[in-house]
Amino acid sequence: MEIVFRASCAEALSLLQNQKFSSILVQESDGAEGLEFLVKARQLQPMAPRLFIAENLTEQEVREGINKAQVFRFMRWPLSEREIWDQLESALQKHSMLLSRSLLLKESSHQNKQLEALTHSLEGMVEERTQYIEMSHHEESEKLNRERQLIRFIKDLATQTSFEEILGILRKELRKFHKMGDPVLAYRLGGSKTFFISFQLGHFTQSESLSHFEFPRAPQVPSAELIRYFANHFGRPFIKAYVVPLELRLTSHFVGGEAEAILCIENSLSDKEMGPFVDFMSDRMRPLSMALDRVLLENQLSSFSYRWEKTFDGMRDPIAIVDVDYNVVRANRKFSDKFLHHHCFESFAHRKAACEGCPVPQALKEGRPETGQIQVDGRIYQVHSYPVLLEHGTRPTNVVNQYVDITQSRELYLQMLQSEKMGAIGMLAGNIAHELNNPLTGLRSLSQVLLQEAPKDGHLYSDLLEIEKATARSQRIIKNLLDFSKGEDQPSEHISADEIIERTLPMLKSALRTHRLEADLQTLDKNVFVEPHLLQQVVFNLINNACQAMKEAGRLRVTTRHEGAKVFIEIEDTGPGIPLEIQKRIFEPFFTTKKEGHGTGLGLSMSKSIIEKFGGTIDFHNVEPHGTCFTIVLPQAPTESKK
Repeated sequence: MEIVFRASCAEALSLLQNQKFSSILVQESDGAEGLEFLVKARQLQPMAPRLFIAENLTEQEVREGINKAQVFRFMRWPLSEREIWDQLESALQKHSMLLSRSLLLKESSHQNKQLEALTHSLEGMVEERTQYIEMSHHEESEKLNRERQLIRFIKDLATQTSFEEILGILRKELRKFHKMGDPVLAYRLGGSKTFFISFQLGHFTQSESLSHFEFPRAPQVPSAELIRYFANHFGRPFIKAYVVPLELRLTSHFVGGEAEAILCIENSLSDKEMGPFVDFMSDRMRPLSMALDRVLLENQLSSFSYRWEKTFDGMRDPIAIVDVDYNVVRANRKFSDKFLHHHCFESFAHRKAACEGCPVPQALKEGRPETGQIQVDGRIYQVHSYPVLLEHGTRPTNVVNQYVDITQSRELYLQMLQSEKMGAIGMLAGNIAHELNNPLTGLRSLSQVLLQEAPKDGHLYSDLLEIEKATARSQRIIKNLLDFSKGEDQPSEHISADEIIERTLPMLKSALRTHRLEADLQTLDKNVFVEPHLLQQVVFNLINNACQAMKEAGRLRVTTRHEGAKVFIEIEDTGPGIPLEIQKRIFEPFFTTKKEGHGTGLGLSMSKSIIEKFGGTIDFHNVEPHGTCFTIVLPQAPTESKK
């Protein structure tokens, strides 16, 4: 530490101007002069704390010293040396603190300047970045707006179902550009014919041409040749245009050839305006292609569907597509002439459950065509079920049913079988008659001659009488067999049902040999108007079936009775009866429970047809404790009409 003393204020001021001091101590008897010096010292070295020692100081001087000179300490004599050094040390600490604060202020000021410079730089960067962000935001906003417009355009196209609607939407979109003409659509579907769709004077028009020209493969200003072709076709000039090719994928695959389309848009845009228009069309090429592809495909499908439905409806046989639940998916007009229900058996057969003999379940299970027979309103249909296999290895879920009416062919087949059967029986009967009638006639004639010569009271007479009766009975059996085998050309006649039964029973002795026959015939005087040989066939079939149903020895009861204007024939056996599950089917042609080779299933169906032909009915019921009774009801004919 260096201490500098000066005796006068003038010297001290001179020294203060040239050197730096840590503190300033003034000892002055005159307080006014010392205070004036300290005010100047403050101005020269404000960082040096100022101490003032005086003998007498007024309050006014102290106040001025504090306010003007900012005196650090006021001291009054007498003072010890120690007190002076303590005050100086305190002043030095104050000076050190002021220096530190000054340095901090300078450093802070420097840092503030640097911060201001950095802030200014950052403000420039922020402003630059903000401008960039605003530009990016503007670009994104334009891009978003462009995407929104494209999405709206796609949504509008998705709901359209015709060329007119699609071109109408594009026409509306093109209004965003000035100097634009109406779009023209040209397309080909795998052939040489070109179709044109356009607006003329605001009206939608369609035309076609056989002249060939190449479709451009990329968006471009069309060639002069193409412009000339359009001008010739529409009969007006095409000054400037832009052509956009459209891609038809589905339609090309569907028509089995190359399908192509182009859009020709007339315009008078400048080169500067052409860029946004090209971008606009580039964004809309794919949606337009898809919309056009869809409409073309729908038109093709509608055309094919119409032709298919007309072909489908024109088929003679009923046809229906049926799913696993018997629901009708599609059907032609022959399938149902009334309201089409959900289930095929409701619409076609008017039933509440699946038809008996329906091949649909088996066709779905096996995955291959199946055939079955069903009966609907008295007619017989052969049902061909063809499973629809969508993929190899998967189970079918739909079948195509074809219903072929075989009623007439079955009837012809029945008649043929019956004719063949009766022809065989007739041939047999003819041979029997030829071989047996001659010897039987000789035996009967000889017995009659001998009866005239033999005494009536002897055994010889009775024996000859039995021989004559036996030969007569044999001849009658042969005659019945011949009558039974006659064809349908035999006329109807008035005859007793009892007589027909009596003619038939002798021909069934072989079938009845193990059974007990009970006959109770009560209508000998009641006639029916029938063809005898046909009614005889019915009785023969029913009795023969009854004998076959009784596996062990049983009882066969044949009765006739008369009630009102009806004649009843009942044939009852003691067999096992007819099971409930087949009772509805026993009169169906070709339905039989016999083993193959033992029956054709035609007997009962033919019997029903014959009885109904005569205006009667045939029915059956099971009897207790076991057995079956068939009942034939025929209208009675007047007795006097019998010839």
